[in-house]
Amino acid sequence: MIYFRLLKVFLKENFSLRRLIGTDLRKSKKKAILLGAVILYGLGTFFFTFGYLFFDLGKILAQMGFLELLLMYVFLYSIGVSMMLVLFRANGYLFHYKDYEILAPLPIKPKTVLFAKATIMLLTIYFGLVIFISPIAFAYFYYTGFSIFSFLIFLLSFPFIPLIPVIIFSFLSMLIARATSRFRKSNILNIILMLLVFMGIMAFSMSFSFSGGSNPLLNQQDLITGMKDIYLPMGWFTDAVHNRNILSFFLLIVSNAVPFYLFMILIQKMAVKTNQKGMTVVTRKNNKPVRYQARSLFYTLIIKEVRKFFNVPIYAVNAGIGPLFLGIAGIVSLILKEKILAVIPELNALGVGVELIILIFICFCLSTIYTSAINLSLEGKNFWIIKSLPIKPSLVMSAKMAFNILLGLPIALICLVLFSISLSITLVNFLVLVLVVSSFSLMTSALGSFVNLHFPKFEYMNDTEVVKQSVGAMIGVLGGMGFIVINGFGYYFLDKIISWQLALILISVLNFGIFAFFFTLVESQSNKLFAKMSG
Repeated sequence: MIYFRLLKVFLKENFSLRRLIGTDLRKSKKKAILLGAVILYGLGTFFFTFGYLFFDLGKILAQMGFLELLLMYVFLYSIGVSMMLVLFRANGYLFHYKDYEILAPLPIKPKTVLFAKATIMLLTIYFGLVIFISPIAFAYFYYTGFSIFSFLIFLLSFPFIPLIPVIIFSFLSMLIARATSRFRKSNILNIILMLLVFMGIMAFSMSFSFSGGSNPLLNQQDLITGMKDIYLPMGWFTDAVHNRNILSFFLLIVSNAVPFYLFMILIQKMAVKTNQKGMTVVTRKNNKPVRYQARSLFYTLIIKEVRKFFNVPIYAVNAGIGPLFLGIAGIVSLILKEKILAVIPELNALGVGVELIILIFICFCLSTIYTSAINLSLEGKNFWIIKSLPIKPSLVMSAKMAFNILLGLPIALICLVLFSISLSITLVNFLVLVLVVSSFSLMTSALGSFVNLHFPKFEYMNDTEVVKQSVGAMIGVLGGMGFIVINGFGYYFLDKIISWQLALILISVLNFGIFAFFFTLVESQSNKLFAKMSG
């Protein structure tokens, strides 16, 4: 069957170890060991922090007799993650795939190509969801007692959960693609529309009134209850797994599989038209005279990074969410100043200072800015141009690192200033926070450049593979969050013997030391590694 042959080609093309990593690990055992250690570290950090929260939540729910709520968390988080992944990926997988020029002339029905592409997109979604919901599922089956029948129903039901979000957000992605394709500055419009949709989702989720609790996940019960009342498949999934109800299992499958199949049939012609329009370029006559400006080489390289950032929508949206949140949070802190001040006494009673909360939030946002971990890979087939220019590789990497710092640190400091004004943070405490935030930004940026230098990925079908699926992207995000955990442990132990200000200063010194270590490695190894790379 042609579908399975095509799927086999796509699987090999998208999920081969060399394609995912961007390099052949068989040539370097040292690199393989390093990558394995970093991946284990990143996943271990994620499972420890995220898993602990849900394990603790499971204990609380078991005492209350409401363990089925964990299954609702599985469902809700699966929907949320699927919406984000589909919004950012559907355009590249279904409506603007780069190999359309190769596939269109072949004697293969558009329907077959579309279903094969959709299958690959679903597999990438499932892969991300498995990592994300495994801690929740573990907590559920641990406290309920493992049942093979319930586990089988869980495994068979899980693939159907994201299908409705795939339908809705694939359609949104298509509308965005078609609306922007007719404009010359389509990339900028694409970024704006994606960010508007993303912020709309966030505003909807925050519109629910949350209840309190010692575990922050308990604050999402109102959202879960509201979703269960509105979205029937969530109740069917919970009933099927928790009560082993076969009828609910059947309703869940039918209510998701049938609409998904009909959707794929209906969008065939739309997908073909969108891909065809994507091959055209809107141009206009420009009568402005060419101007030549003398700029420093380093400045020119940074400007190049800025243009690349805005020319790749998936890149700008993913790496730009952090700065956007920082800007919004700073402004909101001024608007909701009185409400925030009213909560501070409760935080102080729990032994949590407001400065620490601000610091965790800002560092978390900075950890989502990972351009230095992928911007070398985004050179793709054009890497040979940079390689052939009379520019030192170390300067190229320094410019890419500097762009990551400039993208996050200035807005983080502005956010910190706004928080300090609204919450009346003293000058000394403000300067300590500035030191930590600056050291964290430099440290994560240097780590990203080091990772991308050793694990570049120049072979890819679309930019999504680099931005969302590459080793650099994974380590860039997880590495930043891992540094938050390391800093947290350091603060936990130091705070017992010295003041919190001095503890944060010592942590900043450690961060600057890590930055200097990775920066030195990037500077010293760039020339040698560039010579071995082939774009």
